[in-house]
Amino acid sequence: MTEIEQNGLMLAAFDFASYSNATHHLEPGDRLLLYTDGIVDASNPSGDFFGQDGLRESLRETAGLSASAAADSIIASVRRWSAKQDDDLTVLVCDYVHA
Repeated sequence: MTEIEQNGLMLAAFDFASYSNATHHLEPGDRLLLYTDGIVDASNPSGDFFGQDGLRESLRETAGLSASAAADSIIASVRRWSAKQDDDLTVLVCDYVHA
């Protein structure tokens, strides 16, 4: 897995925000995951965050699923982790297929 981290600001929400462009080479079969902070910031009753580790593990577990099924499974994992959710849970899973 390769993490591509940006500044984390919402897109188009702030006039002062600046964003950078990045180019990454994709190979057929690569999977791209975009997500909101509600995924990694979800906490369980003990106050532990789902975090990057939980997200990485969920992504590994869903490697053989379709993009749609993987997204559903990741959301379900976060909901099992955090019974009370105060933030949005958004994931976008894209599989790269060279035509």
